[in-house]
Amino acid sequence: MNRKKFITGLGGGGIICLIILVVVMGVRKRAEAGRVEAAEYALQAKPRFVKLEKVVAAEGLQSHGYPGKVRASEEAELSFRVGGPLIAVNVELGRPVKKGDLLMQIDPRDFEDQIASLEAQLGGAKAVYKNARLDFARAKNLFEEAVIPPADFDRSTGALDSASAQVQTLEAQLQVARHRLEDTALRAPFDGQVTAKLAENHEMVGAGQVVLAYHNIQWLEVDVNIPEKDMARRSLVPGSPAQIRFSTMPDKLYDVKLKEWRSQADRLTRTYVVTFRFESPEDLKVLPGMSADILWREDAAEVAQLWIPHSALAATAEGVPFVWVYDEESGEASPREVKTGRMDGASRITIVEGLTEGEQVVVTGSRLIQAGEKLRVVPL
Repeated sequence: MNRKKFITGLGGGGIICLIILVVVMGVRKRAEAGRVEAAEYALQAKPRFVKLEKVVAAEGLQSHGYPGKVRASEEAELSFRVGGPLIAVNVELGRPVKKGDLLMQIDPRDFEDQIASLEAQLGGAKAVYKNARLDFARAKNLFEEAVIPPADFDRSTGALDSASAQVQTLEAQLQVARHRLEDTALRAPFDGQVTAKLAENHEMVGAGQVVLAYHNIQWLEVDVNIPEKDMARRSLVPGSPAQIRFSTMPDKLYDVKLKEWRSQADRLTRTYVVTFRFESPEDLKVLPGMSADILWREDAAEVAQLWIPHSALAATAEGVPFVWVYDEESGEASPREVKTGRMDGASRITIVEGLTEGEQVVVTGSRLIQAGEKLRVVPL
C-alpha cells in the first residue's frame, strides 16, 4: 500500500491522531535532551557554594544542663540541751569556725552547785556503805559460828545492799549533773560558719530553743530536677562524674559527683530530684543559694555516637536518610546512607552508623547538589 492510499484509509480522525503522536514524541525527545544538557551544564558551570561541618564525637555535646541552687552539705540548727541565762556569745555571722569552738555559754553556777551538792551526798553515802560492809563482815562471821540468828544476818545483808544502791544512784546523778554542766557550753559540731544568731547575750534561753543556724560550706551540694525520659538513660552509680557551671563564671566548669537521688517522681512536675556534691572551689567564692547548672553526660553507649546538624540530612525517594560527604582532593561530594539516632533539640541529630569522626559533610544545599558536581566551600 502506498503512502497516499494509507493516509486515505486512515480518514480524517486517524490523520489527526498521527500528527499528535509525532508532536508528543518530538517534545519528549527535546525535554530529555534539555535535561541532559542542563545536567551537563550544571557540572560544567561554576562550582556551587556550600558550607561544611566536621563530624565530631558526642564529647561535649551529650551533656545535658539542669539548673539548680547551691546549698551547704552540712546544715544544722543549734540549741542548748539545758536552759539558763546566756553569759557569752562568741559568734559573728559569716566568720569561719572550727569544730569544738565555743559559740555560746549559759551561766554554769546552778549546775556547779548541783554537782557540789551531789558530791557531798555521795561522800556520805560512801561512808554509810563502808560501815554497812564492815557490819556485814562481822555478821557473816558470827552467823557462821551460830552466834546470831539468821534474821540479824539478813538485816546486815539488806543494809549493805541499800548502801551500795545509794552510792550507785548518787554516782549516776552526779554523772548526769556533770553532763548538764558540759551542756551549758554550745560548741561547733563541725567546721563551718554561723548563718543566723537567734539569741543575744544575757537572754534567758530554754532547753531545745534554736539559738544559732550553722552550716559547712567546705563541701557543697546542688539539687536538680531530672525529667523521667533522662532518668531512664542513667545508670545512677554513686560517685558518677558530672560538671557544674556558675553564672558568675560561665566559661569555667568544675567537677561534681553524684551523691544520691529520689526514686519517686514529683507528682506535679514528674521529675526526679538528684543531688550532686562538690568541694568548694579555691578560685571562686561559692555560697549557698547561688544558681548553677549541672552538666551531666549520658552513659557510654551514647557517648560513642556522632553528631551532625539536622540540615546536613537528605533523603532518597524511598525515604532513606543520607548525607553528602565532601572530598577535599576532588572538590566534590558523594552521597552516603546513614542510620540516625535521637535528636538533640531541633538542630542536631545522632548518627549511629555511616560516618566516622573527622569527615566533612555538607550542611547547606545538601538537597540541591548532585554527584560529581564541583563545590566551593565557604566558611560557616
